[in-house]
Amino acid sequence: MKVIKSAALAATLMLACAHGAQAGEQKTRPILGISSSALAAFGGAAGVHNWVESLFYYIMLDNRINWIFKEFGNVERQIMLNTQLEQLVLGGAVEYQGASMAAAHADLGITMAQFNAVVEAAYNACERNNISYYACNQLINALAPFTAVIVTR
Repeated sequence: MKVIKSAALAATLMLACAHGAQAGEQKTRPILGISSSALAAFGGAAGVHNWVESLFYYIMLDNRINWIFKEFGNVERQIMLNTQLEQLVLGGAVEYQGASMAAAHADLGITMAQFNAVVEAAYNACERNNISYYACNQLINALAPFTAVIVTR
């Protein structure tokens, strides 16, 4: 499987990695602005996976957006790719194997209202998994720059 990363994510990660890991720290640093404890705040890799499953639970319940995922996506694959992406953003040592955010969303015609519905689902997933509002905000803020390539309509 070919590994493709969005230019924005790759550039941000290169900046974060350029700072290097200090002794005793994880090798992959979180995106700038995210604390080094962010991954732990989500419960580590398993916690991120649980959060992503909850995210998709709420997405699939929401008639404003669930049809997009039913029509255009393989939900199980999306859970796997989103788990990789969120772990990477939070500083986990994983490799994201999905398409760039621009390529993955180019033909979907996502509106700002639909984008905001996914953000709402993300906060619901945080609440369901007892992830603090602060930790949830760190992740959502790190993903916010992708809005410009996800919202195309």
